Amino acid sequence: MSVAFIEGGFMSKGKKWVALVLAVALVLAVALTGCASKTDTGTSDTTGNTTKTVTLKTIEPGKLLVGSDTAFPPFESMNGNVAEGFDVDLMKAIGEKLGLEVTFKTEIFDTLIPTLKAGGKFDVIASGMTIKPDRQLEIDFSDPYYDSNQSLVMKKGTTYTGPEQLSGKKVGVQSGTTGEAWAKENVTGATLVPFKNATDAFAALQAGNVDAVVNDLPVSTELLKDDDRGLAIVAQIPTGEQYGFGVSKDNPDLTAAINKALAEIKSDGTYNDIYQKWFGILPE
Repeated sequence: MSVAFIEGGFMSKGKKWVALVLAVALVLAVALTGCASKTDTGTSDTTGNTTKTVTLKTIEPGKLLVGSDTAFPPFESMNGNVAEGFDVDLMKAIGEKLGLEVTFKTEIFDTLIPTLKAGGKFDVIASGMTIKPDRQLEIDFSDPYYDSNQSLVMKKGTTYTGPEQLSGKKVGVQSGTTGEAWAKENVTGATLVPFKNATDAFAALQAGNVDAVVNDLPVSTELLKDDDRGLAIVAQIPTGEQYGFGVSKDNPDLTAAINKALAEIKSDGTYNDIYQKWFGILPE
């Protein structure tokens, strides 16, 4: 019988092969364990045959906290203590895709970006916010989810001939918005009066404290469904804006996850249902 000498002892040839097989298996198991990526709950990004699972970083585990100027119907407004609107329903649908509970937090519009950058209060901005290059320097945006223009609102019966008509007038704008930016660039000789939200600007117009308001067209359309306001859109201003959800530049995985979820709800018809609910028509 042939034998092999191992570390000062004797082992049969058959047992030697068993030992070698076990040793190789052990080495392979250790190697595979060392190469395996860490798996956590989150969204999966698949490229070829490799699947990378990432954990979404949010302030509160299992929750998506959303900062919003909740006085901007039909995108967001408060029904008692509950936020509702187009953005609200969209974010809830996105949250469902991501397995996160969505909670809205009210914030003044022009403090949304600095508050998001400071961290600790909310994870995402959903507030009818136009994607602009200067804002993109500070935060990241999701893919666009709504196309918008601006509008000029005055009292019913007013004949509007052009921006020059506003010279010497008081024009209400929401502070920090693209409506304010348009008025600064296109209306000369007028006094711009900033308000913290759109509803305050319209209330001032009704009261005669300003002569006109520049505001996002879909919001003006919604607010003027109430004929008792005595106001009318006297001009639609084509600005070609697109709204996006804002995310911290320190959280690219969340931006990517929101984009993926947004694409899914557009594909499965959820987006169209929400759009029709709040605007009465299907998106073009």
